Amino acid sequence: MKLFWKLIAREFRLFGSNSVAMLIFIGAPILYSVLIGFVYKDAAVKDLPIIVVDLDNTPLSNKIIDALDDNQYIKVIDKKYGTSNLRNDIVRNNYAGVVTIPERFEADIQQKRHPEIDADINGANMLNANYLSTGIQTVLASLNAGIEIETLKKKGMPQAIANEQYESFKINITRFFNPASNYLLFLWPGMLGTIMQQVFLLVLALSFAKEFEEKTFSHLLKYTKSSWFLVFTKSIPYLIIGILLWVPLICIFFALFHVEMVASVGTFFFISVIFIMSLTFMGIATSILFKTQLKATEVLMIVAVPSFIISGQTWPLTQMPVAVQWLSNMLPLTHFLEAFRRLLLEHGTMADIMHEVYWLISLTLGFLILALVSLKYRIQSHTFVVHRLRIKDNI
Repeated sequence: MKLFWKLIAREFRLFGSNSVAMLIFIGAPILYSVLIGFVYKDAAVKDLPIIVVDLDNTPLSNKIIDALDDNQYIKVIDKKYGTSNLRNDIVRNNYAGVVTIPERFEADIQQKRHPEIDADINGANMLNANYLSTGIQTVLASLNAGIEIETLKKKGMPQAIANEQYESFKINITRFFNPASNYLLFLWPGMLGTIMQQVFLLVLALSFAKEFEEKTFSHLLKYTKSSWFLVFTKSIPYLIIGILLWVPLICIFFALFHVEMVASVGTFFFISVIFIMSLTFMGIATSILFKTQLKATEVLMIVAVPSFIISGQTWPLTQMPVAVQWLSNMLPLTHFLEAFRRLLLEHGTMADIMHEVYWLISLTLGFLILALVSLKYRIQSHTFVVHRLRIKDNI
């Protein structure tokens, strides 16, 4: 035990002496989490700017414009009475779309000619386009229903019967999870997990590679040649720092941005610890396999950078090629984000995330075994080289 604590203290000293690693491991998570939280703090897109081209200029067309402007997703920035230079206006002013009310619109409505309103949406930003499309459809559908009911009433039909004539059936849509389409709630957990992954892999990539590169591995083997002992004494300091830093910080961030915490904090703590362990052993295994800090860091960043894209967070995993799905399942981030979403958005329990728990445990054990086997090979190779040099010196 004395040797164990001595090596633990040595690793803490090495970590403390590396100001860059400390800044990345402690400072970067706080900075990025707060920054991303503030970016998405409004939670939903509002007041998307549009132009309305009113070629009719009647009370009805003005009513439509007022209704569009009252929708939470839409802000009517300008009203025009001609169609010239619209494309240039959209590009130059970054408008989200154009709604065109045709000539003789009100007259055609009264004469049952079924005129058409054109909505041209700027699809360069898909998120804005989806929100704007929802807002325009909601407004125009409501007005369409109202106009039809008013027409029936003018023919002498009572209000109740007019409503029934127009609505042959009703549609009830209920969102069980994230009913307000809160974008912060949707994206922020994924970004937190990605930040956690990046800093752990970046710092752990230096663990053994730094020893190899700075020729201190021989000094380390003077303490012990047990691969088990060395892997665990290298990993425990980062596990302690990570658990004590990350889990409380995430709870603080949730309170700071008024996001409801998961129902089961204990379950969230458990899944976070397994995730941190899998990242730790993944980083250590890579650090052993590649003997320079640069190579180890480059390899882990090549793996980590696309991990968020293929995690299923923003695009369904089932819609990806089978090979990509297989690669995604080999990364801890995929299973942590799926579990995090279920706990946060769906108020799940431990039973609901057992599939992800099994995957994370399997990946943790797999990376641990890879680290142990690789380190044992490094120790044997180093011992063999040292033995050959001694024989050569004696000769």
